[in-house]
Amino acid sequence: MNLSSTSSTAEKTVTTVLWGCELSQEKRTWTFKPQLEGKPDCKLLLHTICLGEKAKEELNRVEILPLSNLEDKKAQPVTIASLQASVLPMVTMMRFELSPPVTFQLRAGSGPVFLSGQECYEKKAGKRRGSCETQCQ
Repeated sequence: MNLSSTSSTAEKTVTTVLWGCELSQEKRTWTFKPQLEGKPDCKLLLHTICLGEKAKEELNRVEILPLSNLEDKKAQPVTIASLQASVLPMVTMMRFELSPPVTFQLRAGSGPVFLSGQECYEKKAGKRRGSCETQCQ
């Protein structure tokens, strides 16, 4: 199912597409790449990270892996959520905007962990004002 919306201002048109992925013991990493080909100005607005109903009572840690950059070999993964069914089964992200490609990894636990958000595509018609984030919400 592909749900999208479009809004426009005098300077730009913004199109949003729903996005989601599942991390589990079988698939521990997921790389976000834009669904709409040929659209260079894309952002991922991450909204929710939650455990599935079959998640075990264990710590599930979700990280963003750094891009492979030869200059910065010390770059470490960034933990964005630590979930446990009885303590914190879900987190809501506020204003969490990422540029593709972004790789998510289930560092600890067996999941399933579901991530959801919006892909935001901006078509510039003139000068850019504001951010994609304010238009997509």
